[in-house]
Formats: sequence, C-alpha cells, structure tokens
Amino acid sequence: MRRFFLVLSLFGLALACSAPAKADTIGSLTLTNCGDPNSGCPGATYSFDITSTSATLTIKINGGLNSTNNNLTAVDLGFTNTNNIITLGSFTTSAAGTWTPTTGSLSSGGTCGVNNGAFVCASVSPLNAVLLTSGETLTFTWNYTLSNPSAIFNTADVHIGAEYGPNSGNFQGLIVSETGATSVPEPGSLTLLGFGLVAIGGFARRRFLNS
Repeated sequence: MRRFFLVLSLFGLALACSAPAKADTIGSLTLTNCGDPNSGCPGATYSFDITSTSATLTIKINGGLNSTNNNLTAVDLGFTNTNNIITLGSFTTSAAGTWTPTTGSLSSGGTCGVNNGAFVCASVSPLNAVLLTSGETLTFTWNYTLSNPSAIFNTADVHIGAEYGPNSGNFQGLIVSETGATSVPEPGSLTLLGFGLVAIGGFARRRFLNS
C-alpha cells in the first residue's frame, strides 16, 4: 500500500508539472496562409519559446511559395505589456542577411515600428536576402531584460508576426498577425509524466501477477 501511495504521489507531481510555468511560455501555430483565406502568405508552422530572459521564434515553411511571397523581410513576437522590455541583449538567427533587432512590432515595407517594450522584432537588409524554400526552418532568438519578469502573456495571447514579400514587387509585404497558439508542454514535464505512467503500469502488473 505504501508503494501505491508513492507512485500515486509521483503521478500527481507529473500532472502538476505538465503545463509550462508562467514565465516560460511555449506554443505552436500552423497556418496555410496569413490567417486570412484571401491572403497570399506561404503555409508555415510558427513555434515560440518565451522565458523571462529570452524569446525564440521558429518558422518552418510548409509550402505555398511563389514569386510574391518567397522572401522573409521581418519577424516579431508580442508577449508582454508596453515598456516591460527595458533592454535588448544579443540576437541570433539562422536566416541569411543582416538582421536588426528592436522592441517594436512589424510595420509595412519589411521594417519594425512602434509598440516599444511589448514586442521584440527584427528586420533584414537587403530585403531580398532571405529566399525561402519549402521545408526550410528558420530560428530567431532575442535576449532581453524585463522590468517585470513575470508579466508574460499566456500562450493563446502571444502575437506571432512574419512579413513576406515581395508583394507585387514592392516589398509592402503579406503580414501574419495571429494569436491562439496551442500550448506545448516542456520536455522535462513530459518526461516526468512518462515516468509516473510507467511506474503505475509496473505497479499494476505486479499486483496482477501476485493475485
């Protein structure tokens, strides 16, 4: 009986830890366009991992590329209150070109605009530096300091932005602006949950064999 309660306790701990903490928001969103059936964006999966000190956006291009949307000119993530991001640190990306990070949100023409301190953003130069291919995965990571490290939005409220061009040759862009991403449990939580399930399964099998 003591073993049973031990296993049950481990299982409860696994369930309690299976959701991401408030300061570590992980989500994913797959779109066949810009979230608008009339848009011309390529199909893509947008994934993000946001903590109190860094945010990573991963974009996997799933298809639907053509001559009006096969460049990526700017990206952003909106995940906190205005003026909460007080300083930006290092920025890294796997994408080609020279990228400039800032705390604004997407603006037309492949640039980052306002919403200071609520968004992280990055734009590329030259605008045609990133020529997309189907199946390609690009990552963008911002490091920062927050005034209030706990003021990070829930997964479904995170804004995901990506501007594609050229649109009719003028690089005004086709902009994704979406919320409603699906939460993704942290790997450590999944492992703990798995251990709990395996332990309960083993306990039940031993009880069955001894009966």
